[in-house]
Amino acid sequence: MRFHLISDNVDTIVGMRLAGIDGVLVHEPAEVQKALSEAMELPDVAVILMTEQLVKLCPELVYDLKLNAKRPLIVEIPDR
Repeated sequence: MRFHLISDNVDTIVGMRLAGIDGVLVHEPAEVQKALSEAMELPDVAVILMTEQLVKLCPELVYDLKLNAKRPLIVEIPDR
């Protein structure tokens, strides 16, 4: 089981990569939805980390998945 990062910040991605966590860089709501749906389908991902700004772009989708999906866990992380 591993972590996966969805971020709007290059610095966050670089820091997480140093810790061994892969991720994607997105900025638009459609990109966030696509990245989140792709991450949800990955069989070995246990935790999805998302930055605050991205959660604010599509809160309904994120909170729906948090409440209804059994796996993976979605965690909101603060921006820098």
